[in-house]
Amino acid sequence: ALPISNADPRGVQIDGTELIPESMLVVPMRHDSMVVGVITLSKLGLHQFDDDDLQMVTILADQAATALESARLLTRTGSMATELRRLLEMSQELAQTLDPKQVGAVIARHVTAALEMDAGVISSWNVASDLVVSEGEFPDRQIVENHPTYRLSDYPETRKVLEQGVTVIIDAEDPDANANEVAILREEGFRHLIMIPLVAKGRSVGLLELLARELVPTDDVRLSLARTMANEAAMALENANLYEAARSLADRDPLTGYFNHRYLYERMGEEVVRARRARRPLSLLLLDLDDFKLVNDTFGHQFGDRCLVHLATIVKATLRASDVPARYGGDEFAVILPESDHAAASAVARRINEDLANQPVMAEGRGPVPISVSIGVASLGPTVRTPTELVGAADARMYEAKLAAEAREDDLPDPLAAALG
Repeated sequence: ALPISNADPRGVQIDGTELIPESMLVVPMRHDSMVVGVITLSKLGLHQFDDDDLQMVTILADQAATALESARLLTRTGSMATELRRLLEMSQELAQTLDPKQVGAVIARHVTAALEMDAGVISSWNVASDLVVSEGEFPDRQIVENHPTYRLSDYPETRKVLEQGVTVIIDAEDPDANANEVAILREEGFRHLIMIPLVAKGRSVGLLELLARELVPTDDVRLSLARTMANEAAMALENANLYEAARSLADRDPLTGYFNHRYLYERMGEEVVRARRARRPLSLLLLDLDDFKLVNDTFGHQFGDRCLVHLATIVKATLRASDVPARYGGDEFAVILPESDHAAASAVARRINEDLANQPVMAEGRGPVPISVSIGVASLGPTVRTPTELVGAADARMYEAKLAAEAREDDLPDPLAAALG
């Protein structure tokens, strides 16, 4: 006990009592040998507290400390329960997909809501190209449309997050903030940015960006929750990307890099449904190398493989990004042409034939070897409504093209035969 309160710096002077002596009783609140607070009593006059007062207040202080810690524990327990519930909800939803874009969107939505931010973006880090690639966002189409990828060289704070594995917070109103980071925030109408690394197996695989239009309090509890969810998200995104890479290999023809027969039918089913629902055109090309067996028998299978790759290269050069080329099997290829009617698809077929005619394959010691291809063109219509009917129609047109080519060869010198001879 302090007999005179003026000796304690925590004393507060009451108006009108400047000249009156005051006593103060200060008792620590202890819980498990730790001081968690203090009880302070003051009374005008000297020696106003005795040992009995001290003992009674000490008992009250201990009880108050226990009650205070119980309340804090309850709050922490409630907060922990909320965090666990959010983690569980996110984990359950993530378990339902292995598509990187869907995984990114799920993560962005859950973390944005948990931290009460306005938007969130999940991105992967392509170390080889030094690019950050957006995988998902919340709300949808809020930011990623304008910035689907960006180079780390322009954003030093983002690089710091990924390379050093630290959390970085940026306020667009801070004059010391990086100009490029601030510019992109202001362009999208945000002020506050929290960047958290996505770390899986000890390395950064991506980035979580949380954005707010106004400054949001970022205490340790909120940041801890964000990091916990980011760790869970990192593993989910890494697994999704690994699955996507494995599936991509399984969907590709190793020789040409084209999609394979299985993927062709899967994608064609999707495109037919989309085209019919939107009442949009859709066409298919089927291509078959002419006299391919003769080429293989004369020059060998390695040269035959070169011819297949040559054709694949020429076909790809004529296509749009939305077109889907595939190796149908053996010496046959297929190309799905979304948003292309029969006339547009026929024009693509003509360009392929023209480019092949102008670009023969060079055979060592034999000079240029011309190759040609028969192409069947089919489009969705009243009598062609399913993937099977589309392939059947294209196959029939390809057979007709091959018969027509053979008929022309009967009347004209065969350039391939001349090369072989």
